[in-house]
Amino acid sequence: MTSVLIVDDEKYVRMGIRSETDWALIGCEVVGEASNGVEALEIAESVRPDLVISDIRMPKMDGIELAEKLIEKYPGTKVIFLTAYNEFEYARKAVRIGVSDYLLKPFRDGELEGAIQRLLHLHPNASAQNSRLEEELIPLKKKEEVENRYIQSAIAFIEEHYNDPGFSVGSLAESMAVSEGHISRLFKSETGLSINNYLTRYRVRRAMDFLKDINVKVYEVADKVGYQDIAYFSNTFKKLAGRTPSEYQAKGLE
Repeated sequence: MTSVLIVDDEKYVRMGIRSETDWALIGCEVVGEASNGVEALEIAESVRPDLVISDIRMPKMDGIELAEKLIEKYPGTKVIFLTAYNEFEYARKAVRIGVSDYLLKPFRDGELEGAIQRLLHLHPNASAQNSRLEEELIPLKKKEEVENRYIQSAIAFIEEHYNDPGFSVGSLAESMAVSEGHISRLFKSETGLSINNYLTRYRVRRAMDFLKDINVKVYEVADKVGYQDIAYFSNTFKKLAGRTPSEYQAKGLE
């Protein structure tokens, strides 16, 4: 059973989503509700939801920031945004940070159920077990696993700018007001990887997340993770994952 957390600052919207959705039919169970992103993070800590359905505009912490923190802390978490018309382009851009889908409010009967079903059956290996296999295949130190604040900041910069085709060690160093040589040596010492190698691995890991959607094209994924040359992206992906993006999308890590 897929656990679901509903996040919206309007109580009656939450009640409507909860009561008017046939959760049992789509193999889901609502395990919590929250009125803003801060409250949602606290609840997620205890219930660890598989899926979060969230509004975008909320007090204290909006949906975009909530999604970033959830995906960073619990990489397997799926997020669906419920968005008003004037936020539509904003929601589309949020896909770049790993948001799984978005629906335009007010949505029609059955539309939410359809989005959830598509999301939960996107990929034969979209599971916690497959996520662990990915972590073993392409291990990366997270910010929480290093103590040096410079390296924490460097990793945060990579996570925020990995989809920029013009990413450079120079831009990272400049953002931290340190020299390229200093941050490069420190990063390698703390993580065991050069900054560029870490960036490549992070891009491939993010590409794996996007490829779990069988409807997305490989060239679209390449663009989402900062590659303008699809052949170079495919070769890089295969070197790290042991299969091409198309093979991974079809069969995962079988």
